[in-house]
Amino acid sequence: MKLKFYISFLFVLSVNYSFSQSLTKQNHDLNVALQNFISDNDFKNAGIGFYVTDIKSGEILSQLNPYLSLSPASTQKLITTAVALELLGHDYRFETKLEFVGEIDEQTQILNGDIIIRGGGDPTLGSRYFDDNPELFLNRWAESLAKKNIRYINGKIIGDARIYDYEIVPPTWSWEDMGNYFGAGACGLSIYDNLYTIYYNTGKLPGEKTEITKIEPEIEGLSVDNHVISDRVYSDKSYIFGAPYTYHRYITGELPLNKTDYKIKGSMPDPAYFTACEFKRILKEHNISSEQATTFRLQPELSKIDSEEHFLIDVIQSPVLEKIIQQTNFRSINLFAEHLYKHSQLIDCRFDLLKKDKNFIENFWKNKGIDTEGMFIYDGSGLSNYNAVTAKQMVDILVFMKNKSRYFNSFYASIPVAGKEGTVKSLCKGTSAENNMHVKSGSIKNVRAYAGYVKTVSGRELAFSLIINNYNGSSSETKSKMEKLLSAIADFNL
Repeated sequence: MKLKFYISFLFVLSVNYSFSQSLTKQNHDLNVALQNFISDNDFKNAGIGFYVTDIKSGEILSQLNPYLSLSPASTQKLITTAVALELLGHDYRFETKLEFVGEIDEQTQILNGDIIIRGGGDPTLGSRYFDDNPELFLNRWAESLAKKNIRYINGKIIGDARIYDYEIVPPTWSWEDMGNYFGAGACGLSIYDNLYTIYYNTGKLPGEKTEITKIEPEIEGLSVDNHVISDRVYSDKSYIFGAPYTYHRYITGELPLNKTDYKIKGSMPDPAYFTACEFKRILKEHNISSEQATTFRLQPELSKIDSEEHFLIDVIQSPVLEKIIQQTNFRSINLFAEHLYKHSQLIDCRFDLLKKDKNFIENFWKNKGIDTEGMFIYDGSGLSNYNAVTAKQMVDILVFMKNKSRYFNSFYASIPVAGKEGTVKSLCKGTSAENNMHVKSGSIKNVRAYAGYVKTVSGRELAFSLIINNYNGSSSETKSKMEKLLSAIADFNL
């Protein structure tokens, strides 16, 4: 036993383990839990960052490698949503405008001109997270045209996504991710969460082919090369490969046996163009015909109409920002986080696309007095493996939001409660962290992370971050081991 303790002690020193104080009654249990955690053989190759502090006093209760830059996975959404609240305000609303240029001939009921759907960066337009009827706004727009006595559009329906650049997906995202539902990127004109659904019938025996029965919504020009097989799996193990603006998809992997209309979701190739096409379809249902659906990206020469007089038909406003942020953190929606990242960047540079600061998040927090050395941010959602944050930086941001932000209540309400809701509904069940710890989870390949707030059994309010990269063992086993350390934070008793 003495030899084992000595080896553990040397290991602790080698990973820069430090106590906030000596092993006293005050922090003994927490640091023993940390030592047990890092001594696990599954973590011998891992990078681990851990930091716990008292929000009111600033006392460091426990730490391990607090300055080690690690991939934060989806806990990065806490950073993104905090910046969005600070720059935009809790009651900010995105706007999507329906406009036209040209003239309406009342006698012939013809619009001699174009319809423009001017995107304002709203990630919630027709979103299943906010609308029971996603097509409702399109029908509202069609009715608005009918009220203006328009029955034929002698021109184009143009999707305008120019509020952002045309780089929908960050260049540091993995090829394995970008074609799937969690790889839907931010477009200046987004719709239906930028997703489509593929329905499968699967075989009765392992290795049998699968059959695609339908794709909804129908996307003009989309082709699918299906190599998905049936197998003894219990969830979707398929992957959709395809890049933005391209319409061929290659799908491989496995789906559960003996399923009918089993759903998998992919990311739309071009949300702005699809929005224009979808509106054209809805107009036809309302007996309003038009010539062509297009976008300014597909036909840059159409930008000449910017100099013409635009007439506003209707404006769709998004839910307030605090509601969007709640969905972003509760459900860990990458699309929403990417929109907030891009929109915050535009606000920060006053909507000048040429002045975009790629390091704007790092610079934002640096200007708030936080040491950002070792912070590298390449997207808003945490999906990029290029991202790096230290455990201390994550906690410093959480403490800032609690002590200095006007929008803390909105921020705090967006972080799900362990054992109760969101992506942490199953976390820390049966412990003092259940229904007490507000915590954001994060998980990508070889990464698991947790960060948030907790009130201890002694009544102290703490902020914490736990990040682990490149662990051995399964993700579920790692989660279980991390839960023990998280529970020890909540059990702190002085």
